[in-house]
Amino acid sequence: MSVVDLAKPKSAAPGQYLGFALQPVRLCHYLFDAPDGCSASMEHIEDVALHWPDGRVVLEQTKSSLTGNPASDRSKELWNTLANWADICVAGTVDSESSEFRYYVTPVCSGDLVKRLHSAAKNEEAADILKEISAPNFIGKKGVGAEPHITRFIAAGSKICSDIIRNFRFESVEDPILSIRQKLQATLPAALIDDFCASAIGRAKSDADECIRLGSPPIVDVAVFRRRFQNFVRRHNLAGLLTSASRRPSDEQIDSMLNSDPIFLKQLAAVDASADLKMEAVADYLRTAADKTRWAADGLVLEESFDDLDATLKRHHTLQRDEVEDTEKALAPEERGRSLYRRCTYLQLPLDGQPLPTHFIPGAFNDLADKLVVGWHPSYEVLFGEAAE
Repeated sequence: MSVVDLAKPKSAAPGQYLGFALQPVRLCHYLFDAPDGCSASMEHIEDVALHWPDGRVVLEQTKSSLTGNPASDRSKELWNTLANWADICVAGTVDSESSEFRYYVTPVCSGDLVKRLHSAAKNEEAADILKEISAPNFIGKKGVGAEPHITRFIAAGSKICSDIIRNFRFESVEDPILSIRQKLQATLPAALIDDFCASAIGRAKSDADECIRLGSPPIVDVAVFRRRFQNFVRRHNLAGLLTSASRRPSDEQIDSMLNSDPIFLKQLAAVDASADLKMEAVADYLRTAADKTRWAADGLVLEESFDDLDATLKRHHTLQRDEVEDTEKALAPEERGRSLYRRCTYLQLPLDGQPLPTHFIPGAFNDLADKLVVGWHPSYEVLFGEAAE
């Protein structure tokens, strides 16, 4: 069995876990990772603990290596943890034989002893390690360094010490958020991962804190937490998170497109659109094109969803064109065209159930006009027929 040791990701920020301490991050990890029927606690019998329905427990002590190496052979932190585990086993709080004792350190570091403890699965291996650490030259001078903790550990007796050694697990990673991100990547777009990671960690901590406020141990049921978080994701991922990826184009960008005179601007010119309306049409067109590219790349919107929206816009254009021709036939063709343009671009629709920025539908209509799928002048197909060929 090998020690867990993950490579450092580029996004890692030492000591920063989306604004949370390490314990809530690890609590959230277990609430996502453990099977239904389990529960997880924080600062109850250990920094974090996983409780199995059959009574087994995983006790996890979390440590930061930013200011030292808590995994070194004679680390006071390591030996204090081992001694505390021995104490609660002696007290009968947990069963040394069936429990797992996990020492979790971030960022990545290691030590010879923790590697040996992690790998000691057999009684003989545990006995050899216990014999070595019980030697006077390892224990060291009384009252100095880790000696008090080593002595306290050994005092628990060979049975408990051997059980802890056999059931000891060491894990050291660079980014403690990574395991949570990986759980969310299967169901959420990449652009939303960090936001929902922070929400998940915050909800895990809040659930544990709420237990304390109600006078109960801070133990959170895995299935209940996941069900609530899934509802949270469904509610918030479908309500207002589809935000624009673009800013309003600069005057230079707008002028450049006006000078290039694409088909959608020719269509507006054919109905005597004002200069201001043309400028807004260019801005909407450019922003919508940028949003489509970004949302598709980030996985926020499926490519086929844009095709479905275009089909809806084309149907709307047809219906509005027929109505304008029926109700406003006394107006000049250019006036009817401007009326049709306003009727179409005032429309607001969601995309995949998510509200769209106000520029998107006008930009999408101008994109369709540029392709001559829709038009504003009653005779646009005749006027621009050659451009479509």
